[in-house]
Amino acid sequence: MSDVLSQDEINALLATNGADTPKEGQTDKEGQTDNSLELSENEKEKLAEVAQMSFGATSSVIQMMVNKDVELRLKESATVTPENLSEKIGQEKAIIAQIGYKEGLKGKSYLLLKEASALVISDLMMGGTGDAKELGEMQISAIGEMVNQMMGRTTTSLSEIFKQKIDITTPLVELKELKEEKSKNEDFGEKATFFCIEFEADIAEKGLHYLYQLLPITFAKQMTTRLLAPEEKTKKATPPPPPNSAFGLPDEMPITNTGQLPGQQPGPAMPIPGYGSPYQNTPNQAGGMPVMNNQNNSGYPNHPPMPGAPAPGIPGVQMPQISPVEFGMLQMPGGLGLQSNIDLLLDVPLQITVELGRTKMLIKDVLELGIGSVVELNKLAGESVEVFVNNKLIARGEVVVIDENFAVRITSIINPQDRLQAL
Repeated sequence: MSDVLSQDEINALLATNGADTPKEGQTDKEGQTDNSLELSENEKEKLAEVAQMSFGATSSVIQMMVNKDVELRLKESATVTPENLSEKIGQEKAIIAQIGYKEGLKGKSYLLLKEASALVISDLMMGGTGDAKELGEMQISAIGEMVNQMMGRTTTSLSEIFKQKIDITTPLVELKELKEEKSKNEDFGEKATFFCIEFEADIAEKGLHYLYQLLPITFAKQMTTRLLAPEEKTKKATPPPPPNSAFGLPDEMPITNTGQLPGQQPGPAMPIPGYGSPYQNTPNQAGGMPVMNNQNNSGYPNHPPMPGAPAPGIPGVQMPQISPVEFGMLQMPGGLGLQSNIDLLLDVPLQITVELGRTKMLIKDVLELGIGSVVELNKLAGESVEVFVNNKLIARGEVVVIDENFAVRITSIINPQDRLQAL
């Protein structure tokens, strides 16, 4: 029997090896996902932290709309698939809100709310007791308005976190089953993966209700890349100036004979009456360079020259008069009773103003205003309001309802440096 393979056998072996080895850029037969799209523990913690700071701060929006005390807490966060979501939600339908980002970020995120929770919240928003049995168009529209306001507040927080304006499209809110969404939306396909942040809303007298914020894995990866990227150095470190440069002097000064002026021919130093010969050549000096002679031949004791006297060895050149630098006091003198004077100001009344927004209108539009007219302001829904004291901006906050009265919860204080820059 011959050990030589036929051409048909060689072709069969080559075809088998080619089928088992995936080409570059392709996945294998089992459809393994790219490891670059997996979230590390650090990335998951950062996303949960951002969600807590942005979306978790929207409890005041729900509280204002349902007119009940609401506490929104982050329950857990994890990477999930559509199958995992089906297990969490069960067989019932869910409100699925799709949020598209049109500025600052690229992609979509989703917000899920169980049908039973949507019934309670929408009925409370419409002045009911939260015991509605059917979720109609009016109720879905009410939930859509709540989601719109919540996401408006969220994007404001995200803009501060990313230090860039984040803007979204109007959320698309629908009542669907997850299996229906799987067939129509590729984000919910078989190989889809989400980073899910689960919040529990504790509504007074109505128990716990759960909201699920879903970030497609590619969108979540985009956020973590921005969040964890090292800050670019906008200013390059400049080397410290040389010591002479600080005084406007050249880096190197030529060594010249101190007994002669620039442009003067070298020659012996002229003695000055009363000072004796200032220089003396020594045998050990190379090149006959003059050195200072500490010996006084005038018969008088050694004293430094008086200010304004001619410099030794330089006829006609006056010695500069140098005086020590004196600095003034940088602190306030004590014993002035400043504290007692400040106490006198504590009873002075101040005018506090909360500005919801502003707009500009033409005179004809103002004249046409009547009962039922709507004036559109330049503030987005959920954006922070501004707090003024005597017409000076000092803080920003969010509107809340306390005992049927509007109030402002302070979220940030304007520091003095920012106030000075605004002048």
